[in-house]
Amino acid sequence: MIFLISPFAFACLDKNELPKGILHRQKMEDVMWDIIRAEEFLNGFVIYRDTSIDKIAESKKWYDKIYQLHKITKKDFDASYTYYKDHPVLMKQILDSLSKKTPVNPPGQASAAAKDTLIKKDTLVKIDKQKRIFDTLNRKRILKKISAPQ
Repeated sequence: MIFLISPFAFACLDKNELPKGILHRQKMEDVMWDIIRAEEFLNGFVIYRDTSIDKIAESKKWYDKIYQLHKITKKDFDASYTYYKDHPVLMKQILDSLSKKTPVNPPGQASAAAKDTLIKKDTLVKIDKQKRIFDTLNRKRILKKISAPQ
């Protein structure tokens, strides 16, 4: 009799309810996004510029900052990550949401704002160069008038 009732009891449970100690989807998404950004920063700027830095220790330091920021522990994150990894449909929702966020620029690739600044700078150099050429030609013409016999 118990064997017949137990499947129905489990079927009636709320499928959106997470086990105790598992981060909700939005919080897990926020933590994972910050971890991705921290990794990009570490690989693109910190470790890229100073190869003598211990990557594992530096990563741990940044992860601890992220856990502290989100008021969770490493144990909370690990348990939640394992849970979501074991539930591919839920993990796919998180990863799809993360993929829609604005990407972090890879090392060596300028952001749109930086590209815009470079374009403005190039334009200013061209204008400045044209002005200098004009000033030089104008000065030569003035010098010719002055030095020409009258």
